[in-house]
Amino acid sequence: MNQTTSLRRTAVSGLLWSLVQNWGGKIFGLVVFVLLARLLQPEEFGIASSAFLILTILHLVAEFGLGDALVQRPSLTRADVTIPFFAAMTLSVSLASGMALFSDEIAAQMGVAGLGPYLAVSAAIGPLMTLSALQEALYRRELKFRPLAIRTLAGVLIGGGVGVVMALAGFGTWALIAQFGAQMLTSVVWLWLRPVWTPTRETNAKSAVEIGRFGANVLSTYLLDFVTMKSVDFIILIVYGPVALGLYTVASRLYQLLLQMLQTSISSVGLSMLSKVSGDLPRMRRLYERSTSISALFGMPIFIALAALAPEVNHIMFGAKWAGADQLMVPLLLIGGVHCIQFLNVAYLTSLGKPNTLVRLGLLKAILILPPLYFIRMDSVASTVNLYAFSLLLLSPLSFGATLRALGLGWGALLLPVFLPALASGLAFGAVLAVRHFALFPVENVFLSALLLGALFSLVYAAAIAILAFRSAREVVIYAIGAFRR
Repeated sequence: MNQTTSLRRTAVSGLLWSLVQNWGGKIFGLVVFVLLARLLQPEEFGIASSAFLILTILHLVAEFGLGDALVQRPSLTRADVTIPFFAAMTLSVSLASGMALFSDEIAAQMGVAGLGPYLAVSAAIGPLMTLSALQEALYRRELKFRPLAIRTLAGVLIGGGVGVVMALAGFGTWALIAQFGAQMLTSVVWLWLRPVWTPTRETNAKSAVEIGRFGANVLSTYLLDFVTMKSVDFIILIVYGPVALGLYTVASRLYQLLLQMLQTSISSVGLSMLSKVSGDLPRMRRLYERSTSISALFGMPIFIALAALAPEVNHIMFGAKWAGADQLMVPLLLIGGVHCIQFLNVAYLTSLGKPNTLVRLGLLKAILILPPLYFIRMDSVASTVNLYAFSLLLLSPLSFGATLRALGLGWGALLLPVFLPALASGLAFGAVLAVRHFALFPVENVFLSALLLGALFSLVYAAAIAILAFRSAREVVIYAIGAFRR
């Protein structure tokens, strides 16, 4: 068996396992989310999302990037983990206590009436998140992905059950707090019943300093990304209130879910495969052209189709009370069509040993997103989300340009793999908008409307691909079928 065949088999096998491990939890999580959205009101979702924003910031600080730091170390003893573990737990408990004690003051600063009690109670989830994250990192270090996948599924099912029962009983926002708390408690119990590491009195101060330094670098990157990507949540909450944040939370769920499923399933395998060919630049170029082509041909039209069908998708999934969320879905799903290809750039730049390029792109993203959001006051939630999506789009040519330069490729390398499928998706999107605008399908039934418009999108997209990029699409399909058959 030659190296190419072996590598392909390893990649496909890893991808399939990654799909099984990650998609199950995400799909069950979406089902729970849809049920809760149908049972609860937008304001209740917005208040819970406000509490989770603060909780997430505190968790990032408390965890201090130690999970990634522990995973990357070439060698690790029990003593190496002791000081980082107790330091993280001490910080987590301290921050959670502060969040509980000053919950009313935090709520007042955020301008959300009645948020205080939810902040105080949800603070108790913080130490659970830290306990789970550190043990999970050590599981990942030992490549024990199967128990992690089962843990995720169990947490989603138990937490979802608690949340749905409480929502049916009329507990409102408390149902969302309890759902997340039960999910994290399940994770902690599951991981710590069979721990990879247990506390010991042995310590290693030198190792702790090294782990802390690495973790600090990871933390700074995570915090910058969190502030950049979550600023829109804070702006919507402060300017428009918790109801608007609830609408945005629901509208952004599908975009986030699809991207997470693609990233966790492909990037985790892709990085390890790329590391094996990182010294072979011509081979990496071919792999980049092939991977971007697959994402553009199969991933992008999913996002664009959902954007075209946003009114029907929103009504079918979440119900009439979430009217208006579809207007927020459209720009997010459209930018998702670009991001489903763009996220590959991170894997290739990492494999090529370009960490400084990634840092610069992260800073550029912050520069492109934060000033417009904070200094340009829009007149509605929809226009704010449009501004946010447009700011994200401005980073895309910079990301692709940096990756192409690192690979020694020109922009022409993306013509067949990306631009033509993007044009086909755009034509299909335009066809659906035209039919909707001129009411050519005067159908009252939302399910039938979704079916007809979805069929129209598929037909136009397939016809456009057949005309514009038949040969390259045929090669990609044959390659994908052949890879899975092997």
